[in-house]
Amino acid sequence: MVIANLNTNQRAALWALLLATVPTLAINLNYLIAASEASVPWCVPYWDSCTSISATGRHGLAYYFFKLTMLPVAAIYWLYWQDVQRSLEKHGYAGKHIFLLGRVAVIALLAYVLALGAAGDSLQLTRRIGIIFYFTFTYLCQLLVLYQSRRLALPAGNSSRQAALLLLILCIGVLTLILDSLMQDYDRVEDAFEWNIALLLHGNFLLAAIYWRQLDDKPASTTNLI
Repeated sequence: MVIANLNTNQRAALWALLLATVPTLAINLNYLIAASEASVPWCVPYWDSCTSISATGRHGLAYYFFKLTMLPVAAIYWLYWQDVQRSLEKHGYAGKHIFLLGRVAVIALLAYVLALGAAGDSLQLTRRIGIIFYFTFTYLCQLLVLYQSRRLALPAGNSSRQAALLLLILCIGVLTLILDSLMQDYDRVEDAFEWNIALLLHGNFLLAAIYWRQLDDKPASTTNLI
């Protein structure tokens, strides 16, 4: 089926499915490439906390693989937030916040990916700001979409599962802040939290794909303003 023939919800579901699978596969495959090139140690980074996601994309073939896979992901994000915005507008959403915040997340991801592996303090700062903004604004967008879906009285679908997953991500994020302030050797476990938050954040798009696939594409009969 040609993408152009899909309705807005179907396209949003397709983009969400890609966002659930492509980044997850890319990050994990990139780790295997980096480990095989001895750029990072062999381990299970989700609990061994032996390396960061960024460290897997700084050298060798992994450097190019990371960029070649994650740069297209930024384009998919752009299309996803654009179609989500349009879909919610059909059901009465009058705000522009979702696509606006989504664009910030996309720009942050691009900055992070392009700066990764480059030398210089300014580029290192760009990388750090980029990854923080990418995770933060992607999370806020997911939260805002869920809120507006309920506010517009759209079918619940699996929104309760999405809410539970977003709550879990928030709890992990708060836990990292607490541990960072209490543990002198927090750096020893920080990378594992990063890997797991990335997995959960991308995994939530799988639930979103199911939700958009099941949602009726017919416009709402009344308009809800924000």
